[in-house]
Amino acid sequence: MSRGRQLSIRARLTLFFVISIAVVLAFTGVALVNLVHRSLVTSATNQIEDVIAQTQARFATTTLSRNAGVILPMHGDVVIQVTNTLGTKVWAASSAIAGAPVLAHGSIDATAKSGFALTIVRSSSTAGTTRLISDGQVQSISTSRGLGLVFGYIYGTPIAHSEGVLLVSVVVSFPLLLLLSGGLIWLGIGLALAPVESIRRRVDAIAARDLSERVPVTGGDDEIARMARTVNAMLDRLEAASRFQQEFVSNASHELRSPLTTLLATVERAQSDQKNVNWTEVTETITREGRRLDGLIEDLFWLARHDENQVETVSVDVDLDDLLFEEAQRVRAMSELSVDTSTVQPTRVTGDPPMLKRMIRNVVDNAARYATHELRFDSHYDGAFAVVTVADDGEGIDVAQSTRFFQRFVRADSARSRRSGGTGLGLSIVTDIVTRHGGAARFVEVPSGSMIELRVRRDGQRS
Repeated sequence: MSRGRQLSIRARLTLFFVISIAVVLAFTGVALVNLVHRSLVTSATNQIEDVIAQTQARFATTTLSRNAGVILPMHGDVVIQVTNTLGTKVWAASSAIAGAPVLAHGSIDATAKSGFALTIVRSSSTAGTTRLISDGQVQSISTSRGLGLVFGYIYGTPIAHSEGVLLVSVVVSFPLLLLLSGGLIWLGIGLALAPVESIRRRVDAIAARDLSERVPVTGGDDEIARMARTVNAMLDRLEAASRFQQEFVSNASHELRSPLTTLLATVERAQSDQKNVNWTEVTETITREGRRLDGLIEDLFWLARHDENQVETVSVDVDLDDLLFEEAQRVRAMSELSVDTSTVQPTRVTGDPPMLKRMIRNVVDNAARYATHELRFDSHYDGAFAVVTVADDGEGIDVAQSTRFFQRFVRADSARSRRSGGTGLGLSIVTDIVTRHGGAARFVEVPSGSMIELRVRRDGQRS
């Protein structure tokens, strides 16, 4: 079946249950007919045995005429025929088969309950009667004329008639029952799925209009209520993701526009007055803004891959103290700042070397951007964690409000950060990296300046 023509869940469930009920009804019908048949046969057998027993008791005290047969009364649907042991003469018979020739012969059979086996006589003279008898039994009988055989039969077609009525009832009632069940199942499934369809329409409308709207949650804790709460939780995440994406695009556009505007303005001024232009200043401006663009694009690319879980990682031993010493050497070579590494201790963790190096560099660059004269590095173990701190002697920040600095495009001093090349993404990347390594980043309170503390699990596993 093609995808476009696939039955709905309601139709598929209804069809499944209707087929299941049909199978059950068919099995029930067969079992019922078989049970009724066995019951009718057992009842007929018992009835024949009772009538034969009555006949045996009667002839034990009755004298049979030697010239004429005795006509016996009917007992329900049972007819009796009494013959001699040779099966050549009829001594007595029920009124319904009076005048009929010998209908059956009896022969000794040790396996039979009565000790005799019955064989119907098939001839033109018996054909009219044998069509009306069934379920015959034979036993011996003692009469005034000697030993004989007494045959008992069900006369007419009561068993076949009863089975026929039952079959007609089953054939008529079961399809009606199946149709009624199918209708009730269709309505029941429709009522059960109505809240689901209502939620679907609501979500469709929310997706088309406003992600801030939510699906109504009914009371209770059934499947529909839990689904509604799950859908609302998903809408919360979608709304947050949509808002974050809009803010991210807006902030990224703003950050990219600033250096591009500076580059274009510098080039246009140089082009308009080529004779008097200060090419040294132009070169420095283009280099500075180009590096800023390069750093911003690299940070955006890393964050995009991180958000899509496409950042490949490895787990090897990394010495954080070596990374701090490398950064100290770099800062001394590129600036006039002094770097105190006297408290840096051997600190080895399991993690991704490029990520951890980027983490240390971003933190050091952030501190160097605000430092006045000195940076202080520290590393040590604290239980299952390796701790790295980077401090500066700058103006300091409000630690109570410092968590926002780890968000994207947030700076302590926007104007000064832009002049010094900050993108507002460095600490956000630090947060992502330490989280991947089972740790956390935060600003801690110090008497002067500011200090960032990084905690990374020594085994590299997430908490």
